[in-house]
Amino acid sequence: MGLSMDFSKLQPHDVLDLAIFAEEEAEEQYEHFATLMETGRNSELAEFFRKMAGREKRHREQIAERRQALYPTARPNLANRAVWGVEAPYRAKAEPSMPLADAFKLALDSEKRAEDYYAAALQQALEPTVAELFESLRLAEVEHQHLLELERTKRKA
Repeated sequence: MGLSMDFSKLQPHDVLDLAIFAEEEAEEQYEHFATLMETGRNSELAEFFRKMAGREKRHREQIAERRQALYPTARPNLANRAVWGVEAPYRAKAEPSMPLADAFKLALDSEKRAEDYYAAALQQALEPTVAELFESLRLAEVEHQHLLELERTKRKA
């Protein structure tokens, strides 16, 4: 995981807010990968990364809906001003010259960090519906890893 999280210092809605930020970072990273692939005239792979971005967007929306339902009046304690590093990496950036194998490694590492975040969050005393959501998101991150591995193998990257 990017940042070392001490969940005991977070309010329940903070855990959700941080997950929203993480999914937004992941969506942006996949959109960036898609743009790079389009620049390199690889429209098929660009479409794959756009679909991955769509998955991350759906996750963000699910978390935001749950946050609104559970804590409609809770004021945010965290701001989305920094790269939280939960899913998107701190320093690594996908660049046009990046080899395809490196792009897949970067994406795969990001999905593993997200799985770690949800697993760590599940160790906390979360509201049951939040725990259920986070477990489904943890499993989705495992599925994303599988999808990336399949695509990487297909492309021999």
